Amino acid sequence: MRPPLGTLCVVAVLATGTVVGSMVDAGPSAGRAKAEPVEVVGSSAVCPDLRQTKDRLATRVSVGAAPLPAGRTGSGGSLTSSRVTTPGSPLPVPITEAGQVAVGLGTTTDKDGLVVTAEGVLAAGLEVEQVTRGESGRDRGLAGLRCEAPKPEAWFAGGSTAVSHTSLLVLANVDDTPSTVDVTVFTQKGPVDNRPGQGITLRPHTRQVINLDTLAPDREWLAVHVLARRGRVAAGVRHTTGDATNPQGVDWVPQTAPPATRVVVPGFPLGTGTRVLRITNPSGDDTTVAVQVTTNDGQFVPTGLDAVEVPAQTTVEVRLEDQAKSSALAATVTSVGAPVIAGAYIKDLQEGSVRDYAYTAGALPLSGPALVTDVVIDRPTESTLILSAPESGATVVVTPIRVLGQSGAPPAPKTVRIAGGRTATLRLSTFYPPGTTAQLAVELRPQPGSGPVYAARYLRARGAHGPLTTLLVLQGPAQLVTRPDVVEDPQAGR
Repeated sequence: MRPPLGTLCVVAVLATGTVVGSMVDAGPSAGRAKAEPVEVVGSSAVCPDLRQTKDRLATRVSVGAAPLPAGRTGSGGSLTSSRVTTPGSPLPVPITEAGQVAVGLGTTTDKDGLVVTAEGVLAAGLEVEQVTRGESGRDRGLAGLRCEAPKPEAWFAGGSTAVSHTSLLVLANVDDTPSTVDVTVFTQKGPVDNRPGQGITLRPHTRQVINLDTLAPDREWLAVHVLARRGRVAAGVRHTTGDATNPQGVDWVPQTAPPATRVVVPGFPLGTGTRVLRITNPSGDDTTVAVQVTTNDGQFVPTGLDAVEVPAQTTVEVRLEDQAKSSALAATVTSVGAPVIAGAYIKDLQEGSVRDYAYTAGALPLSGPALVTDVVIDRPTESTLILSAPESGATVVVTPIRVLGQSGAPPAPKTVRIAGGRTATLRLSTFYPPGTTAQLAVELRPQPGSGPVYAARYLRARGAHGPLTTLLVLQGPAQLVTRPDVVEDPQAGR
């Protein structure tokens, strides 16, 4: 039977969530329903790889639902979680309303992933983070990751398969249907044979861990492209260096913004040590890029970085140690030809033989309020926000949020003003008097009229053998998405 032409129903599934909308009785003369913004009503995030080893390795997950944006009210909604491989066995998440944060989830999950799903008013502000702390052995270090939604495509800029390095690609399929992906690796030596990474199939609710040495042996400066031919996947890259007796660091490589002719990489912390920007050209055409740095007292192109050649399907590196000695910064890569991706490798100058390092990546500006869900105030542990406004001035209000289970009122908000073409920092320990120990979350909310703001959190803790470090690139969760155009097909149902 032919359906009534006057009724149209739209279901759009997006990488950041699921939007369901409908238009009824459009009428035969309507023809087209225009694209319009609608509120996110469903979203999910996947932490792809949780690992626990008694007294040596511990992973915790923190989950937050950002406060509702100004002018929006609502109640209800739900937030649930489950392991990737056992979706029918839900795990409790205590969040019941927007503006709440829960810390310490996933601590009983080992060698599996965690899926967090939000519906209703909790969906628009969903933010999930995992942090693994290794006290000894090859996994010694801090490895932090923003857990993202499953998607059909992901890019990573970082990792190595050279001697003493291990880079693992973790793929998780959380859907009820199989997914098939192609994995392509780019390196400092140019393209590698991509055939071994083609047509990787994941059954529903399964994970697969791939040693990138099997795809690109003995290569440095990796860039990884994961593309789903069918379905979608959650993906992550974990890079480990050294061995059990001489660990040299571990971290997750964050997903980077897809190829573009302009890429902003935030979050280079102030300090001495290694500060390396890596730029990959995945196209078949050579290109030339300029690198501009945004510091606390100016924005400029360092000498020699106005025309950096990036051959086709190759990664190059740019050293920014001199600029970071006096200021935290962001780097903006502008290509005159082919689109590129970019990320950065950060290693502080440390005493002793044990090291740790961190990664940052190309990012989009904050689209709205962003959450940092896991902040420990316990000196000498320090979490530092690094905020850059490369285009025009911006104002960001940073508001502490009490973590569920913690007592007492949170501190008052702080306002950070960033001049155009400048980078500003905020040490989160300054919310409390010296000597205070606390656990909290913070919300970053760009104010109306602000220019684009790029943000990262640098976490530096003290371990038994020296500092532990990790970086978290911040993104505002989608509050609104665009429902696509709908065109009535007069032949439908015939």
